[in-house]
Amino acid sequence: MPASLFRSDFPLAAGQQLRNLMPVVKKWAYFDHAAVAPLPSPTAAAISTYALQASEQGDVPWLTWSAQLASLRGAAAEFLGASMTEVALVNNTTHGISLVAEGFPWKSGDNVVVPDNEFPSNSLPWSGLERRGVELRRVRVDPSGVVDLSRLDQAIDGRTRIVSVSWVGFISGYRIDVGAVADLVHSRGPLLMIDAIQGLGAFPIDVRQTQVDFLCADGHKWLLGPEGAGILYLRDEHLDLLQPLGIGWNSLATDNFDPNSLTLKRTAERYEGGAANMPGMLGLGASLKLLAELHHSPGNQSPIAANVLHNVAVLVDRLRSAGFLVILPEEADHQSGIVGISWGTPADTPESLLLAARKHCLAAGVVLSVRGGRLRASTHAYNNIDDIEQLVESLIEFRQSN
Repeated sequence: MPASLFRSDFPLAAGQQLRNLMPVVKKWAYFDHAAVAPLPSPTAAAISTYALQASEQGDVPWLTWSAQLASLRGAAAEFLGASMTEVALVNNTTHGISLVAEGFPWKSGDNVVVPDNEFPSNSLPWSGLERRGVELRRVRVDPSGVVDLSRLDQAIDGRTRIVSVSWVGFISGYRIDVGAVADLVHSRGPLLMIDAIQGLGAFPIDVRQTQVDFLCADGHKWLLGPEGAGILYLRDEHLDLLQPLGIGWNSLATDNFDPNSLTLKRTAERYEGGAANMPGMLGLGASLKLLAELHHSPGNQSPIAANVLHNVAVLVDRLRSAGFLVILPEEADHQSGIVGISWGTPADTPESLLLAARKHCLAAGVVLSVRGGRLRASTHAYNNIDDIEQLVESLIEFRQSN
């Protein structure tokens, strides 16, 4: 399909609205959201406002900031289809998963099931449980990144307590059917943890509908937030299941800083412990508010998700027309914003060549990554046909010169 056919359709309204708030487009064709995303202007303004207030007033505005954190929890809950009491603010995905991994009431001989292609954040916290007699069972995933539910099923037994899976594979871009995975896992008895960092912000999810038990994501990828500010969801019924770790003044039900108090909050806030990353959380709140407004449309469809997949289709078509090998899930329902790009086999495109291609793209104003033996382009809703053409043309120039 010629890219020119998309010019009359694009930009779609939500994508253009978001693009208008992304200063990065003035300098870069940015395709690295699966690594670290640029900040929208409202997010940068929220962080700047905090910095100015803190420099000029110290802690005088603290109650206002605290109220904004409460608003962030509410916005995150609405974004997930959860209740506000089920959301905790965490430093990052590793932090959130570790709270679940270390706080769960394991018994020696229990096991946790994890695909073998997970990012370290969804692997190391579980492997560290071996000291407590907990077995980590790694389920083989083919190079395609497809998470085979039958293999997950085979790995689960009567001592499996948790299955932890990424919503979207960080290399393959394979997006699981969260509801189908939840149905399988719960039918066998364990609880389900979702590492949502590569999906949340680009695609909608309803934790009530899918019956996810735990979900965590840092905000610095598809949520377009700053690093070091994320959210952890846990179902209300699991509140007392996890032993609170790192408890501190912010875990207490009272606000009088009583060192003898042992009464914890009856919400997920009990897992927050001490002081928050205030500027990061305020920035995340601004990003979440922005995306929440753009995700909604009549018919309960997500314009943001539609734009992401639209961009993927255009990018794939242009790359293939230019003779590049494109690696992504075959079925649209399992595609995400991540597209792998190569010249052929790994022997044809060694990592040194990929790194050189990335460097060339940077010089041409295009940002992307190298992951898993391929270039990784990760497109968000605000990217447009001009960005895509700039990416493809820079790769063609590099190939011709090498």
